[in-house]
Amino acid sequence: MVTETLLHFVWKYKLFDTGKLRTQAGEPISILQSGIHNFDAGPDFLNARIKIGNTIWAGHVELHINDSDWEQHGHHRDSAYDTVVLHVVYNDPKKMITNQKGETIPTLVLRDYLEDAVLERYNFLMQSKAWIPCESFLPKLNPVVLSNFRERLLIERLEGKNNHIQALLNQTKNDWEQVTYQMLARYFGSSVNREAFESLAQSLPISVLSKYQGDAIKIEALLFGQSGLLDSELLDEYPRQLRTEFNYLKRLHQLTPLHPYGFKFLRLRPSNFPTLRLAQLAALLAEDTKLFSKIINTSSMAALHRLFDVKPGSYWHNHYLFDKPSEKVKWHIGKDMKNTLLINVVAPLLFCYGKYKDEEAYCDRAMALLEAASAERNSIIDGWQTLGVDCMNAAQTQSMIQLKKEYCDKHKCLHCAVGISLLKHT
Repeated sequence: MVTETLLHFVWKYKLFDTGKLRTQAGEPISILQSGIHNFDAGPDFLNARIKIGNTIWAGHVELHINDSDWEQHGHHRDSAYDTVVLHVVYNDPKKMITNQKGETIPTLVLRDYLEDAVLERYNFLMQSKAWIPCESFLPKLNPVVLSNFRERLLIERLEGKNNHIQALLNQTKNDWEQVTYQMLARYFGSSVNREAFESLAQSLPISVLSKYQGDAIKIEALLFGQSGLLDSELLDEYPRQLRTEFNYLKRLHQLTPLHPYGFKFLRLRPSNFPTLRLAQLAALLAEDTKLFSKIINTSSMAALHRLFDVKPGSYWHNHYLFDKPSEKVKWHIGKDMKNTLLINVVAPLLFCYGKYKDEEAYCDRAMALLEAASAERNSIIDGWQTLGVDCMNAAQTQSMIQLKKEYCDKHKCLHCAVGISLLKHT
């Protein structure tokens, strides 16, 4: 299995016998400079220097599996390809190719010079069904390769979250407080209820909640009422009071509550029940609805942790659910939850704000925060640990999540520093 991506890789790193290259017409070839890999429109490698016969050519290089791809892609009619000095193909060509000027372009058949070990290892990686394609090679990998790659992976992950935040900012007309509120709500919902909590935040704007800052009852009434979780038969005085309050606020602000079935309780630990998480979120918002301003003006890790040291109303000190008292309720926001919020909300917001304001200091704060935050524990990190890859902090766990999701799972070995190292040292 040979792809153009593999040909690009092989050409870029010269993973073939470069000593005896000849064109299809039999002229000797020397690669003085293989060119700059072009990921935009136009020839594949720019500004190469190729010696063909006794002449040194400066120009571009185009690679294809078959020579017929040249015309199928319309290069023979495109002036951008007039400066191609070498056409590299994998399979034997059937005819000479020309540019739009009618000039013949020399062709190199790369298959004749490829190292079998490169193709064998590439096909192994592409067809691997292991947890990661290179699992069997990983023990032999120089640890410096992965260590150096991690910083790039972390930045890629933050850039991806930056794109998501930018999309939210576009939707909210650059309302940073609303975006912060939506992101916090999403992660208060944990993995099971994230979409439901985010929908709640979208349907109940922070501009409404800010009118009642400091009034915990009204904030709780708005969140629980808008979630639809007050629609069932209620016995305790407290939830009935919330429902009465919400019925008034709903009319005042013309709110349409969500369907309560969107919030799931099944197979969740009580500390992750949406009722308790909403009570915690309400306590946070009752204290201050301008959370984005707090985040960007809070620099120390200890102060950021204290930001989430909020206390839900007394009802939630012995309840996980309405009308069902419980003993020893873990009503506070725990360390793991705080860590999740710091990693997935605070750090990305700081990074995005730094990009938005073009102030590197905020991006540096985001990176430093992740380096100081505790390592995450999830199935992906457990998988890496099984393979002998340890993560000491959140910066490292985030980088390894990025590697697994965006490279390993997609078999993008030719774009991965680990895969490149394995293929270059067959």
